[in-house]
Amino acid sequence: MRNYNAATCESTFKWLEQTSPKEAGDCLEAAWASDNPGYNVDAEPAARLKKVQVAIGPSC
Repeated sequence: MRNYNAATCESTFKWLEQTSPKEAGDCLEAAWASDNPGYNVDAEPAARLKKVQVAIGPSC
């Protein structure tokens, strides 16, 4: 994922904040890969991020 939205020239984190669901039970966390070395993006269930840059939703 790039660190910006090419269509709107805004940062990815800002775009996520504006477009992610925010209903009861929702939680989206995003972080830079470089801040979470060794994180397995294919793990199921996903592991919690060690260093979160943005957390969106009431269940975070």
